[in-house]
Amino acid sequence: MKIKYFLIFLSVFALPFSACKKNKDNGTVCIDGSANFTHLGVGHELKYIFYSSSSADDTMLIKNISTDSNGTYKSTISFLPSNKTSEVFYHACNKDLFISTNNNIDQYGHSWLSLDANIGDSWTRTIDNKRYTYKLYSKNDSITTPVLNQNFTACYKFSYQGSSSFFDADTIYFKPDIGIVYYHGTLSSYELFSKNF
Repeated sequence: MKIKYFLIFLSVFALPFSACKKNKDNGTVCIDGSANFTHLGVGHELKYIFYSSSSADDTMLIKNISTDSNGTYKSTISFLPSNKTSEVFYHACNKDLFISTNNNIDQYGHSWLSLDANIGDSWTRTIDNKRYTYKLYSKNDSITTPVLNQNFTACYKFSYQGSSSFFDADTIYFKPDIGIVYYHGTLSSYELFSKNF
């Protein structure tokens, strides 16, 4: 159930962008911004513990396996020991990061996160007739993870919530030079324990 919830969560990300397309957010030309997001690189891996409450249930591995001429990175997400897998696509356009589970540019109309966002900014996207709301709380937050007790600084802290959700908003801590370091969800959470770059 917890992994199923996470895979549903992945489906609410925004999608990648072709480098030749217009940026849907502000009409400017999309320039490859992968240098702003260090986790984008073929062969880069992020490993997480994935859990509910404070007990680890699975190890989650996100690995970039390929990229195309537009700078879109195809990644696999694997869970152990359950052996569930899925795919996700990343693309950085200027300072905007787009994420999708299907690489379909027509499905979403806003980046998952913009490094140019201001504290207090909110943004929404509609996916499969459901509206999701995001809000940026900080661009320089610190977090100590609850299970591994690791400290991460200089994080973007933002939340996301579905319009039909009966739960509180989930909170995400993202470091541009690493990626997601801690995801605190209402049903499940995950935190980084290693990376290979």
